[in-house]
Amino acid sequence: MRAFKQSVGLLGGSFDPVHNGHLSIARSFVESSYLSELWLLLTPESPHKTQQEFTEYDLRFEMLSCAFKDKDKIVVSDVEKRLLPPYYTLQTLQHITAQHPDKKFYLCMGEDSLVHFHTWHKWRDILCCCELLVARRPSFQPGTLDPEISSKTHYVVHQPVDISSSEIREKVRNGVDITDLVPSPVADIITRHQLYRNKE
Repeated sequence: MRAFKQSVGLLGGSFDPVHNGHLSIARSFVESSYLSELWLLLTPESPHKTQQEFTEYDLRFEMLSCAFKDKDKIVVSDVEKRLLPPYYTLQTLQHITAQHPDKKFYLCMGEDSLVHFHTWHKWRDILCCCELLVARRPSFQPGTLDPEISSKTHYVVHQPVDISSSEIREKVRNGVDITDLVPSPVADIITRHQLYRNKE
């Protein structure tokens, strides 16, 4: 008899800063029937955001940890900090799956990211490591997916919060209040460390 494998979702990002949209999508993944746990993977830098200067990793990790403190079934991980750049998803997956052969992994993303998945570095190899778990966006038209991708894709119900980290950074630079957009501990860290005040 085959042993049951715990199902774990992996949601990666730069989280610069983490915001209520991230909390919402994480909740949708955790509340689905697919996952036992959701691991949030904070990347030191994103290979496709080469022009962006990222906030210090430890500060982003502190914000992420505060945002998800005491949230059931959610683990904040710094595993990518221990890997070598460039921080491609495949490298992270290969490392995690080798470390945890007893678990089944899903790569979690929004439906807007799924549209571009075929452009990701060695995406076919990614699908050999895991399946995709995608948060649907109401009225979003993703178009036709590659059959190799669609056969490995599962969907969860989600009502997205229309905000992005770049918008929050811009609001902070312009002196606009963000207390309704981020968890209060995150807003406190941004204020205390005077983050996002300078032009990018």
